[in-house]
Amino acid sequence: MTVAIIGADAAPLTRALRAARVIDLVVYEPAAAPPSPATPKQPWARGRIDPPPPRHRIDVLGLDFDEKTDQWLIRLPDGEQTVADIVVLTAETVDASLPTGHGSPPRPLSVTGRVGRTLDAAWADGPITFRGIAVHGFPNLFLLGGPDPCAPLRHSHRQTQIDHVAAWISALRRQSGTRIEVRASTQHEYHRRRALHRADSRPRRLGGPKPHHFDITAAADRHPAYDYQGPAVLDLPGTEYPVIATLAGHADPIDGRYHWYGRLDLIDGTLPEPTRVTALLALPGRTPAPARLTERDPWGNLRITGTGVPPYPLEQL
Repeated sequence: MTVAIIGADAAPLTRALRAARVIDLVVYEPAAAPPSPATPKQPWARGRIDPPPPRHRIDVLGLDFDEKTDQWLIRLPDGEQTVADIVVLTAETVDASLPTGHGSPPRPLSVTGRVGRTLDAAWADGPITFRGIAVHGFPNLFLLGGPDPCAPLRHSHRQTQIDHVAAWISALRRQSGTRIEVRASTQHEYHRRRALHRADSRPRRLGGPKPHHFDITAAADRHPAYDYQGPAVLDLPGTEYPVIATLAGHADPIDGRYHWYGRLDLIDGTLPEPTRVTALLALPGRTPAPARLTERDPWGNLRITGTGVPPYPLEQL
């Protein structure tokens, strides 16, 4: 398992990962940043000396998650590319490169997670994280010092974040998984409780890592719970909305018809409110299928249902 640390001041995290027996590390420091102190060599199994991780003084241009291999493609200058199983962004990289939401312009480091969704789109209405460390939809990616109004960023809090990242990476390796992702329900509940305690200015203590906070899976064993996931266009009278559609369906043995359903995630702009007006959902290169928008889920996405020929090809089922 290769862990790539992007940003300056990687030494504290490197020490924590070495202590957790994560050996395959590589550090990418910004070319313009002052050099970070080298991580001291530390003894590990049977008195051997752990060599320091390779360090590259180079600017990372972008990160793209490959859902087939559960790896991050790291784009470097001059067209160079490399891959890593886990990517950790240090606080300096988070502050300098990631979007802050509310219509702010994209920053230099582009991050593209599952189903081609960028972090700019995920944070269009403001940055949302779980404990300032992880973001749903962006597996195998951890932030140090990410936006987390629940806890002021102090030295003790930073060390807690480092300990949590090291613990979750160790859990992924221990369970022989290839993907670790914070659950949407966990992230949503965390922000719901944050809203309840927003008036409380006291720093909030971070609890220890819990197994139910994340889903750990292996690419070889994972079967999608959907028949189609990807870009689509929602067509309401007079307006089209680009969305990410997650769809599934089944043939009902009683009425003999095919029923399909799913969720529509926003790409840009604002999703419409549920309506009784018949909508059309079109996938690239497919005939639009009529559907109904039934409700809005707790995360602001739309649920959609249809009967008859689905918008995705049945021969792929």
